[in-house]
Amino acid sequence: MKRILLLTVSDMRFQFQHGFYYAYLFMTIIYVGMLKYVPADYLDVVTIVVVFSDPSFLGAFFVGGIVLLEKSQGVYDALFVTPLSVGEFLMSKVLSLSIISLVSSGAILLMVHSTFDVIPFVVGILLSSIVFTLIGLLLAVRVNTVNQFLLTSPLVLMVFFVPVVGLFGWWDSCFFKWLPSYAGLLLMEGTFQELKIVEFFLAVFILLLWAVGLYLWAKRDFHKYILATAGDEK
Repeated sequence: MKRILLLTVSDMRFQFQHGFYYAYLFMTIIYVGMLKYVPADYLDVVTIVVVFSDPSFLGAFFVGGIVLLEKSQGVYDALFVTPLSVGEFLMSKVLSLSIISLVSSGAILLMVHSTFDVIPFVVGILLSSIVFTLIGLLLAVRVNTVNQFLLTSPLVLMVFFVPVVGLFGWWDSCFFKWLPSYAGLLLMEGTFQELKIVEFFLAVFILLLWAVGLYLWAKRDFHKYILATAGDEK
């Protein structure tokens, strides 16, 4: 655990030094400015979409950029010569980006809304950030350049973002209910309106299920696409 915390702090420094925090700050300001002009009748729904997009789209894109940047700098060639395990590496990436997502989303919410339910908001942001960070990492290890990542990642992420249309009543499907984005949006809705206890725990269960599955998948693929090419079988 101590090693994970130290690596998380190191990751946060790396992200700050390479301007990722400034990008989050810029996007937060843009989101807040945009939400200030949304009519009151639509503010809750639009806020849900905006806040949900923070850990999902930004988290996935930023982890992709981080992994590709570290690959280009040869970080992994030396990193895994140490006792560090792939699991610890993944957890530190997930934690560092989840923290900044929570801070960014919380800032947006506090600047736009005076009252909201903290528990579904925090749980929804953290679990959604974990899931989409892992999705972004899975995509990043398969490509070699930022351009390749920018071409492939939106196509995959758009599939997960489809449940958003259900918020506006345009289209709904039972298939949506098993996507992590549906569960995340449900928790975001619980930020502004009462959420049934069954719905809360079902959403948490679905997000945890995806998080565990994606973590195991990412761990395997990191061995396959990163460590194998570095000649390491850690």
